[in-house]
Amino acid sequence: MHPTRTVLLTALGLLVAATGCGAGADAARVEALAPTPAAPAPSGAGLPTVAVAQMTASTTTDQTVGMPASALNLAALPLGTGKSATAPEAGRLYRCGGLPPAAGPPVTTPPWVNTTAKTWDMRTKDAVEGAVTWKSEFTAERDGTDLVLKGNGLPPRSGTFPVAASDPAHAYNPDPLPVISHTVSARLPWTPRVATTPSCEDGVVGLAANGIPLLDGFDAGGYDAVALETQDTCHGHPNPDGYHYHSLSPCMLSASSRQRTTQVGWALDGFGIFAEYDSRGRLLTNADLDGCHGRTSKVPWQGGEASVYHYVVTFEFPYTVGCFRGTPTTIHSGLKPTAPPGP
Repeated sequence: MHPTRTVLLTALGLLVAATGCGAGADAARVEALAPTPAAPAPSGAGLPTVAVAQMTASTTTDQTVGMPASALNLAALPLGTGKSATAPEAGRLYRCGGLPPAAGPPVTTPPWVNTTAKTWDMRTKDAVEGAVTWKSEFTAERDGTDLVLKGNGLPPRSGTFPVAASDPAHAYNPDPLPVISHTVSARLPWTPRVATTPSCEDGVVGLAANGIPLLDGFDAGGYDAVALETQDTCHGHPNPDGYHYHSLSPCMLSASSRQRTTQVGWALDGFGIFAEYDSRGRLLTNADLDGCHGRTSKVPWQGGEASVYHYVVTFEFPYTVGCFRGTPTTIHSGLKPTAPPGP
């Protein structure tokens, strides 16, 4: 191994499945615009190992299963539909160009959404049935001044897609697309730096620590994707570009990482995305964060612990990243995704 190349997956303390299967033909690539000088390379011997956790998301009628504790009322979470901004603002998405253009079929309002109160109930949201295991591939390595992330776009586990007509979730905005394999390759700065001016985001905000793309909190029509889209018990689903998340997935958390601050991904500017907890072991809320959905505090970082800027997942819109505090990368898409090698 190159002396400045360090595998990072074992440092994250997450439920991550990776195999050596080949990726599909999609050539999605993420390039760093402005890599920053590297910090001293850590020793690979100092990185902790990860025990494979047991799957805890197991019901299609309570999407709080496998999730951390919260100070919020999960039966009345604020609905994020239409909450865009033209500058960093807590609880909103600073999205390039504002709201996404309306696309796709009309959204059916499900019974767990209260349009009058503008809230939704995570406890009663239906999820797509099924527990399909995929040949997921993902690596994270340091290469000089860069962090290189590579994968095949397949989740370790998903529901059954396309959504079957017999699935109760089919009644509410059913997803007609399959889970597909596609190349995911991201080159991020190893040492990200806060930019002078925050940047807007444009749909894709980062990669989860299992290599699955993280999209912002909107669907294609500017609705709250987490509240209204049909997702599986890992809180993911496919679009034409592949399977993705819009929020924290319980399928990435072990019992200990539901109480201990844990990195769950990277934003496209290189800063980490964390599940972070208060002194009572509850997931942080929007009130703890800045206008880009982040903060500076001491977290586990690159095999050690450091006080650094990072983004935080919450149960409130926009869920992961509201805008970029660093210099975001550029995304290039290539060939159409191919069918996966099979579960």
